[in-house]
Amino acid sequence: MEKRTFRLKAEINNNTKDAFRRWIWVVFFAISFAWVESAVVVYLREIYFDGVFKFPLFVVWKEGKHIIDPLIRIEFGREIATIVMFVAVGWVTGKSKLQRFCFFMIAFGIWDIFYYIWLYIMVGWPESLMSWDLLFYVPLPWVGPVITPLLIAVTMVGAGSLIIYYYKKGYVVSWRWYDMAIELGCGVLIIVAFCWDWKNILQVPGDIMRSGVPNPFAWWLYLPAYLFSIIYFAIRLKQILSVKTHSNPF
Repeated sequence: MEKRTFRLKAEINNNTKDAFRRWIWVVFFAISFAWVESAVVVYLREIYFDGVFKFPLFVVWKEGKHIIDPLIRIEFGREIATIVMFVAVGWVTGKSKLQRFCFFMIAFGIWDIFYYIWLYIMVGWPESLMSWDLLFYVPLPWVGPVITPLLIAVTMVGAGSLIIYYYKKGYVVSWRWYDMAIELGCGVLIIVAFCWDWKNILQVPGDIMRSGVPNPFAWWLYLPAYLFSIIYFAIRLKQILSVKTHSNPF
């Protein structure tokens, strides 16, 4: 019995080291890719904003139709390709569906954090955590203060890392379908908060004048969804850790 316990502990320790090595490589990838992303954004700002990003965006409407610049169409594809790359990283790094999703979150979060770090090093932007930024352009412009995606990024890295850590320690980490549905539902609400002002950002013609300069952010929608997702995760993780049963970490 003692030998079996010793072997199990050795397996858990070795598996934890393996998970840490994979975690490190995912982080290295995300940091490096963040430099690439920041460099591309610097180029785009030189093309569209003379090197200084500011609202309103350059938008053209003709006969009630949004005329999309050819470079913007390429940007749509680049943003989608970026997400696909992170999905691929998660898929090849994780050994189960939950692990793959966790490594996706870790990669995405680290990338987003270092995207702003590299931008600040390159061009001294953002000036503050409350600076407005265009986060994505698919399918509508996502706009918010810099602190809003950073909070999400830190949370993604923390949540993904904790699940991987405890899973490799041998805990039975079971994320039920409705756990995922609740967390993803909060994510959808956060996306809606980012896109809430889209008509103004795109300066859609209508019965009112739209400046294209962001209005006050939809904190009333963002904060409840963000905080609830964290609280629910913490409660669920505590439930998992309260169960003494351990699983084979392999």
